[in-house]
Amino acid sequence: MQKSMLTLAVMMLATVSALTAQATKTYCNNRFGFCVDYPAELKLSADRPVNGDGVVLEAPNGIQASVSGSYNVMDWTSEKIFEFTKTDFEAVIGTAASAKETKTTGEGFDALFSAGTYYQYAQMLSKGDVYLILTITGPEELLDEMKSLHKQLKLTFDNAATGR
Repeated sequence: MQKSMLTLAVMMLATVSALTAQATKTYCNNRFGFCVDYPAELKLSADRPVNGDGVVLEAPNGIQASVSGSYNVMDWTSEKIFEFTKTDFEAVIGTAASAKETKTTGEGFDALFSAGTYYQYAQMLSKGDVYLILTITGPEELLDEMKSLHKQLKLTFDNAATGR
């Protein structure tokens, strides 16, 4: 009896775990050697990243995530790419942006920008002569959801260990 109860409990736990596990999809870009796993509820946008080489994903609540790769042909520093990313956000929103949080690493940066009532989380990773930009953009009232989405996006840059 105890054995069958234990078996039943394990089966129920496995079923609940399977139901609560969120389905994911994967987008890979062979040119720049990156992949991003994202929640299946996000839909591919008709829009493309500014450089046309990546993916734009849209959440049902209006949050937009974008991942794109670029060759660093201008040999920009992380600081220059940071400023370029901030300026691009300002152009989209139509007002000046400020950095609320910034963390630099040896391979890039993490930043949270604010412009008017909109926020953008930006992450840059670089390897060799290639860099990636991941952005998550949405209105202030969805900031917690944006942070949650950031934790769900799994970006790997394994396919370009040294760039091209």
